Amino acid sequence: MKSANASASARALRPAPKEREQSRERHLAVVDPAARKREKRARLGVRVAVASVVAAVLIVVTFHVMMAEGQLQLDRLEQSTAKEQQRYEALRLKYAEQIAPEAIIDRAEDLGMVQARSTRYVSAPGLTAEAAESAGTDATARSLARDWEKVKPHLVKQP
Repeated sequence: MKSANASASARALRPAPKEREQSRERHLAVVDPAARKREKRARLGVRVAVASVVAAVLIVVTFHVMMAEGQLQLDRLEQSTAKEQQRYEALRLKYAEQIAPEAIIDRAEDLGMVQARSTRYVSAPGLTAEAAESAGTDATARSLARDWEKVKPHLVKQP
């Protein structure tokens, strides 16, 4: 009996087919095609906006990375420049030390040279001692002009 009562109560609990159709209809609604298009456009607009924001962030990050790399390169160049400036200054000091009269005398002595006991001046041919002492820039210019006039004819004849 239990099974007969159970099946009868199950049938009583189950709604009739018409009631099922009415309850289904209540859950379904007619969608307006214009509203559906508006929703699609709205979703598309949101997607485009999100994609634009992501693209903008990526562009900003890219520029930041490029600027950081450029700054690193500038730092390396500054370090290199400072190093080369120090090297340049050291070379200038070394050169100044090498051309100092004391250094020249020391090198000459290392080569076996000795200092002269007396000083003797040698004059150039064609130039007297008085002319050499009184010679200034004008005298040098005149002398060069005379020499040029002597040499020029010989230079013109050659190809």
